[in-house]
Amino acid sequence: MSYSSRIFIYGPVGLLLLIVVLYSVFWRVQADTLSARLDRANGGEVIPGITFAFAGKTVGGYPFRLDAVLSGVTFSYQGAEGETAWRTEELALHSLSYNLDRYILEVTGLQSFSRPPATQGSVPRLIYATPAIARASAILNNGRLARFDLDLWEPQAKDATQGADPKRSLSADRAQLHLLARPDNTIDVAAQINNARIGAGYAAANAELVLPLIDLRAKLTESSALEGLAAGKMSVADAAQAWRERMGELDVSDLTLNWPDARAGLKGEVAIDQTGRASGRLQGDRVQNGKTPVRFGLTLDSGGIHTAALPASAARP
Repeated sequence: MSYSSRIFIYGPVGLLLLIVVLYSVFWRVQADTLSARLDRANGGEVIPGITFAFAGKTVGGYPFRLDAVLSGVTFSYQGAEGETAWRTEELALHSLSYNLDRYILEVTGLQSFSRPPATQGSVPRLIYATPAIARASAILNNGRLARFDLDLWEPQAKDATQGADPKRSLSADRAQLHLLARPDNTIDVAAQINNARIGAGYAAANAELVLPLIDLRAKLTESSALEGLAAGKMSVADAAQAWRERMGELDVSDLTLNWPDARAGLKGEVAIDQTGRASGRLQGDRVQNGKTPVRFGLTLDSGGIHTAALPASAARP
């Protein structure tokens, strides 16, 4: 066999091996960089005021993915009234090794949400949640969050506060949230909950409330006030305050509520008041068992969420 023939036979094989070696080095650098970034973030603030910590870490996914699996994860905020924290047994972060602007996150195991006591001297409030599947995805644009999607299958939650009513529970077949930043200084908001069940401990009538469908379509205005938060440079409290000062609001174009024997379609605006609570009113028509539609309203204030039938003369949104 001539020398030139050997080049044509072994040359492509050698070139392929060289490409594989170079890509393997590239993947290892990306994996080590991700691992080092996670180590630097552990125990520190990922955004002002929010501390991120984990107990264990593994990084894999070769050849085309970067998979980081964290155990014992905590996101916490220390306020004047006490600590607010979300804890999960395991959190997995996935991305393509050649495109680090798109991420998929998954959580497994028991989720806990703790809040400071409702009154001074009482015990901290605690909620346990156990979704069957919990996934989220995030798309970044120039280092800022451009799109976020959350999908929960069969989520279940209960009030685990010491001495809490065992009937204080929430569950659903599926819950989704989608956020998309627009160039016109707004964020599209879409949310849907299928077959929501609100335990008797939370329902006003002291009986389980079933809502086959909750569907929200809305726009968040003055979203530029939240750019610092999306870039991880502003605290949640400061971003909410800036958004309120710019007269930002959640413009609800359609909130569909379905009961087993009725349905309602509501519209209106929701903003944040000076105490940092949601405030606003949604109005629309409620139809029950094929009867004539009646005016229906949903009010949000410092006391919570209130529903009421409105007089026929109530202004339509």
